[in-house]
Amino acid sequence: MKLNVKKYLGECFLIVFSVLFALFINKAFDNYQMAKQAEIAKDSIKKELIQNQVIINQWLERHIEISNRISYMIENPNDSLKTELKKYNYLNFAVLTNDSKSIVGDLPSNTAWESAKTTGIISEFEYEIIKRLTKVYDIQSILINKTLMSLLDSFYDNDTHNIDKLDNTLTQFQLRFWDLTGQERSVIFLYNEALKEFERE
Repeated sequence: MKLNVKKYLGECFLIVFSVLFALFINKAFDNYQMAKQAEIAKDSIKKELIQNQVIINQWLERHIEISNRISYMIENPNDSLKTELKKYNYLNFAVLTNDSKSIVGDLPSNTAWESAKTTGIISEFEYEIIKRLTKVYDIQSILINKTLMSLLDSFYDNDTHNIDKLDNTLTQFQLRFWDLTGQERSVIFLYNEALKEFERE
C-alpha cells in the first residue's frame, strides 16, 4: 500500500512538474516573441522617423526660401516680383514661390507608430521612448493637419486673390510661413531627440 502511495505521489509530482515546465517554456517563448515584435516595431518607427526627418528638412528649406521672397517683397514695395504679381487678377502662387511646384512634396508618415499603438506592442517600449514618440508624432500631426492646412485654406480664400489687398495678403502669408518654419524646426529637433532615445537603449 505504501509503495502504491509513493508511486502515485511520484507520478503526480512528475505530472505537475511537466505542466509547470510546459507553462514556463510557453511563457518564455511568448516573452521572446513579444521582445522580437517590439524590436521590429522600434526598427520600423526609427526608419519612419529618419524618412520623416528628410521630408521635413526639404519642407523647411523650401518654406524658408518662400518666406524670404515674401519678406523681400514686403520690404521693397517696388520689387519686380511684386510688380509681376500685380499683373494677374489673382494671387499667382507660382510667381510667389518662383516655380509651379506644390508648397509641399511628400508627406511625413505615422504608419509605423499607429501600427505599434493598434497592436499594443508599445506596452513593451520603455517609458521614455513612448513619451518622446508621443510628443514628436503629436507635433507632426499639428504641423500637417492644422498649421499647413490653415495655410492652404488661406490660399483658397477669396480675399487672398484680391490684388488690391496684396500687401495685407503678403503680410498674412509671411506670418503663416514663419509659424510653419518654426514648427518644422521644432519637429526636426524632436525627431533627433527621439532617435537619440533609441540609441540610449
